Amino acid sequence: MSTQTSHASLAAAPRTSDIDVLFSARSVAIVGASSDPSRIGGRPLRYYRESGFTGRIFPINPSRKEVQGYTAYPDLASVPEPIDLVVVAVGAELTPGIIADAAAKGARGAVIFSSGFAEMGERGAALEREMLAVAHKHGVRVLGPNCLGLAHAVHRQMATFGSFVDTLPLPQGRVAIVSQSGAYGSHLFILARQRGIRVGAWVTTGNEADVTLADCLMHMVTDDSIDLIGCYAEGISDGPAFLAALDAAREAGKPVVMMKVGRTASGASAAQSHTASLASDDAVLDAALIQYGAFRVLTTEAFIDVVYALSRRAPTAGRKLGVLTVSGGAGVLMADAASDHALDLSAMPADSQRHLRERAPFGSPVNPVDITAQALNDMTLVTDHLRAMLMHGGYDAVVGFFMNWAASPVTGPLLRRALADGMRGFEQRTVAVAVTAPREIVEEFEACGMLVFEDPTRAIATLAALATIGERLAIRRAAESDGSPAVDTPASLPLAALDEVQTKALLAAAGMPALAEALVQTPEEAEAASVRLGLPVALKIVSPDIAHKTEVGGVALDLRSGDAVRLAALHMLSTVRERAPRARVSGLSVTQMAGEGIEMILAARMDPCLGPVMMIGLGGVFVEIFRDVAFRVGALTPDEARGMLTQLKAWPLLQGARGTQPVDVDALAEVIVRLSRFAMANRGRFETIEINPLLVRRGSAGPVMLDALIVPAAGADSAAKERRHD
Repeated sequence: MSTQTSHASLAAAPRTSDIDVLFSARSVAIVGASSDPSRIGGRPLRYYRESGFTGRIFPINPSRKEVQGYTAYPDLASVPEPIDLVVVAVGAELTPGIIADAAAKGARGAVIFSSGFAEMGERGAALEREMLAVAHKHGVRVLGPNCLGLAHAVHRQMATFGSFVDTLPLPQGRVAIVSQSGAYGSHLFILARQRGIRVGAWVTTGNEADVTLADCLMHMVTDDSIDLIGCYAEGISDGPAFLAALDAAREAGKPVVMMKVGRTASGASAAQSHTASLASDDAVLDAALIQYGAFRVLTTEAFIDVVYALSRRAPTAGRKLGVLTVSGGAGVLMADAASDHALDLSAMPADSQRHLRERAPFGSPVNPVDITAQALNDMTLVTDHLRAMLMHGGYDAVVGFFMNWAASPVTGPLLRRALADGMRGFEQRTVAVAVTAPREIVEEFEACGMLVFEDPTRAIATLAALATIGERLAIRRAAESDGSPAVDTPASLPLAALDEVQTKALLAAAGMPALAEALVQTPEEAEAASVRLGLPVALKIVSPDIAHKTEVGGVALDLRSGDAVRLAALHMLSTVRERAPRARVSGLSVTQMAGEGIEMILAARMDPCLGPVMMIGLGGVFVEIFRDVAFRVGALTPDEARGMLTQLKAWPLLQGARGTQPVDVDALAEVIVRLSRFAMANRGRFETIEINPLLVRRGSAGPVMLDALIVPAAGADSAAKERRHD
């Protein structure tokens, strides 16, 4: 996963203190404070004053005695009182000394606006390291450098020069925006406020020399004034801390809406295995967000929609949606959108349908429920139909389409009252309407408890997001308390290249199911081994240097007699010597035939940011064609492993499609869990562990390894990295 350009080498620097001081400081020094309130050094001073900040402000400006009505000081040493936080708006080369001076005055936090650090190349990176070393020495947490700062309404904290504060000051809302980009974080704040979202905390992390996106997420989780977190990210520099923050947010019941850009940039070189080519950075991040209960959006529009909805309504408990409309065509459009988002458009009960048909004979009472334009003459139709849907339909949410009726000075108030009457007694249920109207009229509808959208398809996509977030939070909590027994911790992985036989033996010792196998050197030994193991058998060449065994004649299957095995071995050794004369040959593998089943791929990959990533999917020779795979991160629970399987398009095959016998899903989930524990126990010692194919047999036979590959960590043994699968 891509990291910030600023400090990949500094990600492991020790944490020196808490970051609460950044958001709740009671005494702030602004180095580079300007008398001009429009300049970078002047804006935070003005914002602090206008916010009603009741703490102490100390402008630092050697050229002035007074700045914007505050007594100014020539340097930090001249400040007569202790300082909690220093805001730095001067040249980068001065920052190491400023941090040291601030620490001498008791400061435990610094916000650095200054640019000219790691984003400018090695010289700037060296300066950033120098500054950070001083900060670590004195226990000062640093936000930035090259950041737009932060703001927190409850604490009146305004350590920012963002121009958006000029026109849209922070209200005391319960929404936080955490962004790595200052400019785009500002853009999101502006759009959110224009949508009526009360953003009470806002922070941008810039270069992340010290304080990271994960640190700020964790702070918002522990902040009692915040209920919802919107996050904009370009790269995750501290994967474990990021996942820990998401985990804490889930436990606290605080939804995280994530916009991660850079989806198409892989940064990976040529694939070392199927796993490396399939487990892209973006696919892995998606899996981690699903696993830890966060919700990812791909567009700014979706980000604002979902944050807007969550700021007003809790995640829904289910996916059952009622559609109420005055247009049959809009009903069809909305039904399509609901289907696209896997929402359940169950019909109204028969008794309710009969009643509603009597009330609106020209409409449709099924679902979508179409009142038609009759409602213009009788708004009680809106009330009665909405009330019936909430009372009898069992819908988790209802969305209505009313065109531009809300904007009419005549129809608008009638529609608003009709909807409010229909909702009475069901205030905890989510009701959304799609209407076009000026902002002041939209706010009147919102004041009645409704979510308001212009586009009905966006309304439905957002309601689907509320359902998905609710599902993820609930599923993850259940997974942690499923009571499944722990899997034994497996033995360590050698830092050396292993051939196929050694690899399967090692994985078998860690609990992976394997067939009986013998490594032999001669055709005669192969014949004897086949009789001992039991015919029929498979015969394969064993070499760390042969990428695709089938291409050099290195595989023979379903050999049913000793003579057939001996002749196949003789031919194989000759053919391989001819087609791959430089390959090191360890011998021949004789293995029992496993029978029929579904070929799958099970693998673990070391992600440089998030650690071990598990992958399961349709395997064998089809893995790159169908690319039907699912991912999770870390050591998995059985429920998480089963969740990976249900995510696959191939899931019906495992269940027993078209009358076939199902596979033992619990046994397959246990194998996934075991490999995830093995990968976690050996993190840092491998790049890829891949079982392909993992033959999943129907009935009680259980899964079994047919081939396996381990690519050691970089530098362990380059020979292993040349292996590929058949």
